[in-house]
Amino acid sequence: MNMNSSTTRRRVLLCALVTPLCLLGGALVGGILGGIVHGGLPGHLQEWTKIAIAVPFALAGALAGGALWGHLIARITEVGEPRRMMLAGALGYGLTALAVVLGLTLLEQIIVEQGRGPNLPLHNIFTLLFMPAAFLIAFGGAFALGFAAQGFALAQRAGLASGLAAGATFLAVNLTMQALGWVIGAPGAAERATMLTVMFTGNFAAALVAGGVMSMILLPAPRQLSQPQRYFERG
Repeated sequence: MNMNSSTTRRRVLLCALVTPLCLLGGALVGGILGGIVHGGLPGHLQEWTKIAIAVPFALAGALAGGALWGHLIARITEVGEPRRMMLAGALGYGLTALAVVLGLTLLEQIIVEQGRGPNLPLHNIFTLLFMPAAFLIAFGGAFALGFAAQGFALAQRAGLASGLAAGATFLAVNLTMQALGWVIGAPGAAERATMLTVMFTGNFAAALVAGGVMSMILLPAPRQLSQPQRYFERG
């Protein structure tokens, strides 16, 4: 496939756009549902018990967003069987995002609330936590789609390239916003919702770039169907 063709460029752009819309949209819906459930639970329950009860509701949104993402990527790139890509998107993104969010929650309690972490400014701790998180989520989703499309070799390439692109983009956006005065932990930061703003902007940009990078790796892949894929094709 000619990667310089206008058709390919349009496909890359579409993949880049649908990635943050599907993934962040699903995460937002899931987060709202989980937050409603968490907030409605009795106050005497332990925090981790509340989280465990709310997690399935939050996960449902992430799984739905990942499934839609996988389906659209398959349709746009014409690589992989849509139902396999849908399942891969749901599991690859949903489960990775869940693991990362739970890990971040635990680290936040240890480092910020309990004060057992490094003696660093809050904005530096934020960067050290969320830049690897962007890498892991992008890696997990792209790896799953690459595996569903063709196998381990493509999955490894797509996962690493997307993860590195997401991590680097998140870091660049984070540092740029710091230079513009959006510093987490600074005076007045809470009133401006600085952490949420930086987190959303960085994750949106990271997903946008990672989606485009992933599509450039998926697009040249020849359509080689495995036995399970042939079964789905007949279905």
